[in-house]
Amino acid sequence: MAGPYFSRTWATFVYQGTSYTLAHLDEYEFVIEDTAHCQRRIAVTFADHCFTRSPVSGDDPALAYPHSDRKPGYFCFERYKLTFELQKHLEYAAKGEVWTVAGQHFAAVPIVDQSGKRICYGIVFSLDRVTGLPVDLHLRVRTAYPMHREMVTFGAVRFRNLVALRMKNKRPGRITSPGRRRPKSP
Repeated sequence: MAGPYFSRTWATFVYQGTSYTLAHLDEYEFVIEDTAHCQRRIAVTFADHCFTRSPVSGDDPALAYPHSDRKPGYFCFERYKLTFELQKHLEYAAKGEVWTVAGQHFAAVPIVDQSGKRICYGIVFSLDRVTGLPVDLHLRVRTAYPMHREMVTFGAVRFRNLVALRMKNKRPGRITSPGRRRPKSP
């Protein structure tokens, strides 16, 4: 059985006669060796929160994204522009560390250039074990957004170690001390 296993393909969004393709957010897979020296196949999917936002006063109703998990979710040009580098950011994070964040989620926080200034880009994801499919884990990017304030984190973990832990249905410990390491702002 070949993927996609978890998501539909994203339809192009059209606003004022301009088409915004979302095909770069279709499901894909990669393989990584975890810290137990096992090759793990990971399927990656993206939620619409990577390119939608909550509505604000004065929004054009035509910006409402019809398939949003938000009720309603509005197409966000700022978030959309950043999605073209998401796969690259995830590949880089998989070679290094990610952050433990609120709930059962993790985050990659690269520094990116946006309109001539450097910003932190919060990429929040879950990583869950899969059974019955030819992939080991499902990495679901829950949201990705330019961070305008510090993200609350509870320590970092090497991605390869996180993969090994999640294969055992375990999670890394949380560090809550006030002096804990945090993602650095530009």
